Amino acid sequence: MKRCTYCGQENEDAAPFCRGCGTTLADSSADPSQQEAESAEARALTSNLCGLVPGLKVWWLACFLGLLVLMAIVSQSLSRDGQRANAPRVIVLAEWSSNGEQFVTFRPEPATAEITYADLVSASVDADAQPQTIRSFGELFPVRSAQETNCTLRYVALPVRTLPVPGRPPVAYTPGSYTVAYSPSENGCRVRVGVALKRKGIGDYAARIRNCWDRKSLVMLRVRSHQDPVFVVIPSLTNAMHGKP
Repeated sequence: MKRCTYCGQENEDAAPFCRGCGTTLADSSADPSQQEAESAEARALTSNLCGLVPGLKVWWLACFLGLLVLMAIVSQSLSRDGQRANAPRVIVLAEWSSNGEQFVTFRPEPATAEITYADLVSASVDADAQPQTIRSFGELFPVRSAQETNCTLRYVALPVRTLPVPGRPPVAYTPGSYTVAYSPSENGCRVRVGVALKRKGIGDYAARIRNCWDRKSLVMLRVRSHQDPVFVVIPSLTNAMHGKP
């Protein structure tokens, strides 16, 4: 039996390599000093390889982490581009005046979005600026500024059926579009609306439970929840128009 001079493993006499560590086994007929030199060389080579392995592990780990960071940056950039491209907006379908009131019919884009809020602002309001907001009963509402008009806006038609409210004009049902009316108090204005996209999955059910808590009503479990709205203003309108298109 041959004993490995490096690890001490017993091996067959004809074995050229140690079955324990892979070190070349010295011939019993060879010079002992030569065997010792070869054994020392093998130990040095093994030690160098063991020293390189931790360095390789660190290098691969750094490459992997760098790849993850790069993928996260690219994903976030694509997500922002997609959000800008698919940002909710409002499309004006018609506008007219009658009996001293101005009427505007519009719809949200995409069609699955919902109009959560509507009011009037001055024609000078920046169309790209989001207003300051306040949260009430889990929903966001804009904080009116001194530049905004004091016009009173009311809904004339909604894409959902509503019950009549005593003392108020009835609200019609027009699938897919909203119609509002107001009495002009200046030459021009903009209709500002909050456009909210529907939530999906677990986020929707969690929001429904939160809405039930806020409004102290289990009815909100049946109402589809929406994300925080994006406030959009339509192009400037010329008030006191005459004739329906």
